[in-house]
Parts: sequence; structure tokens; C-alpha cells
Amino acid sequence: MPITFISQPMASLPLRGRIKERGKALVVLTVCAVALCLLPFQAFAAEAPKEKIALGYTAISPVMAGVWMAKEIGAFEKRGLQVELIYLRAGPVVVAGLIGGTIHAALGASNSVVSAIVKGAPLIAVAGCTKYPAMVLWVRPEVQRPEQLEGQTIAVTRFGSTGDFVTRMILRKLDLEGKVKLRQFGGQIEADLGFRTRQADARVSSQKPTPDARQLVDAADLKIPFDMDFLAVSTDFYKRSFPTVDRIVRGYAEGMAALRADKPKALEVLAKYMRERGGLAEEHYQYVVRYLSPVPRVEPAAVETVLKMIGHTNVSGVKIYDNTIMDRLVQEGYPEGVKK
Repeated sequence: MPITFISQPMASLPLRGRIKERGKALVVLTVCAVALCLLPFQAFAAEAPKEKIALGYTAISPVMAGVWMAKEIGAFEKRGLQVELIYLRAGPVVVAGLIGGTIHAALGASNSVVSAIVKGAPLIAVAGCTKYPAMVLWVRPEVQRPEQLEGQTIAVTRFGSTGDFVTRMILRKLDLEGKVKLRQFGGQIEADLGFRTRQADARVSSQKPTPDARQLVDAADLKIPFDMDFLAVSTDFYKRSFPTVDRIVRGYAEGMAALRADKPKALEVLAKYMRERGGLAEEHYQYVVRYLSPVPRVEPAAVETVLKMIGHTNVSGVKIYDNTIMDRLVQEGYPEGVKK
């Protein structure tokens, strides 16, 4: 809007006119002053820096969908966190990252986290993921019975990873422990490729390594209490920045709840993050519904399973997990209350 200047000098106006013009000027000056005062606050509200958080995850698998969904729906950002998701490939790498401080939190192999803690690592689990092992033993079409795997090779990502742990769990249940060879390939895509190129005869994973792979055992059907991955942080970070840990867990929990509440968005997120491994988004979504826990807290029975597998049954005095935040969310009405 153009500004029109008064050409007539103020002094030449009648007294009543001068008072009127001064009144107008005072109103304009007051409005401008208020606007100028509000600008810094508006800018601050719009540009308030978010706390930067490095959050690791260990697999290109629907089991990680909770952190993916949380990131994509802005569950972390609305809580003042600028979260960078970092793919770390295996549980042992997560443990090293948390201890070294290169990541603030991570969804990683429960067995790696528990093993590290009982050995003295300053870590603690603050949320869970599944109630049972969410993997399948895939074999070639001609394999009909478990005993046919004797002397064969099973592909795993890395020793100490979740897949390696679940593979050993299945082998023990099938009485095949020590009767097959385990070969590590580095990552999920590489392990799938090992199966495709016949460098391995079987593969334990969340999805088919090849279209013609045959399901021999669904580990969840074994009904062994087991949590695939724990959301873990260092104990120092937990004590020093509990409010931040609280926001991380709440964001993750909202992501887990949104997977079931918003299927179209979940399909979109799964298609995006599972692109490297392929498969249909609908199949990945059915995995989420079947395996992921409706309430992602750390279950004591799942921890006991890990302790038995690693040979540490007497760990009195060792704090492995803390459900304080998740239990509070349940009291607040999770999953609905988590959206606040």
C-alpha cells in the first residue's frame, strides 16, 4: 500500500485538526511498536532449534517399522527432536555405538544388548518390539524335514546378530545344534544373496530370500518368549537426559501405535524403507500385524530367554531394562494417550 505524505504543515492546521492528526499518528506508532515486539517471539517459536538425536536401527526388516513410522509421521519432531535414522546392520555394532556415544539410542538385537549389559556395558533397554521370535527358517523347495539340513549351511548376517540368535534358538529346538554350519555374510541383503547363489542352503529371516523358498519353521510358533529388538540407550544418557529419553520412547511408541491405526501410511512407509529387499508392502504389513507387540514394553520373560541362551541365569543386581516410561504411557491410555 503506498504511503501518502501530508503536504500541509501540522502547524498550519486548526487546533482540532492538529489533535486529530496526532491521535492518528499515535495509533499507528502503537500498532507498529506492538508488531515489532511480537516479531522476535514469532521468529523464536518458528525457528526454535530441535535437539539432534542419532537413532540407530539394525535391519532392513518390518521389525524396524516402529522407528520408521515414528520418523515419517513426525512423532519425534513434534516432541522437539531432530532424529537422524542410521542403519547399523547388526546388534554388536549398535552396542559399540551406544557405548562410544556416536548414537544416542538404537533399536537393536536384544541378545546383543543383554549380553553387553551382563558383561558390564553401561546400557539399558527402555522399550521392546515383539513377544516372540519374528523370523522364519527358509529352505529350498526340496527340503521337507528338519533333519535334511544336517551338514548343510545356514546363512546369517553376523554372529551375535538377532538373526544369528534366532537361528541358534530354532536349531536347538529342532535338535540340530552343532549339526549344521553357520556362515555370516555381513548384512541381510548379502545373506539373502548367499542363499540365492547357493552359498547357503537355508536362511532365517523376516521374509523370503527367494520367491521359491519354502517355510520350514515359523519361529513364533515355537512360543518361546523373545523380544527381537530392544530400544536401548546408555545409562549415562538415561540419567543425564531422562526428559530426552522420555521423548524418544514416546515418539517410538506413537510410531508403533500408528502402524495399526493408519494402514495406508504404514504401507507407504514400508514400501519406502523395504525397497532394497523388495517384496510387497502388504506382505510387510501383515508381518507387522502378526509379530510386533501392541504395547512395546520390555517383557521379563523375553529377557529370561536371552539370559538362558547366553548362559547367564544369575544376574541379581544387574539392571537390564526399565519400563518406567512405557508403563507411564499405559497409565495415560496407550495407544491413544501417546498422541498427546
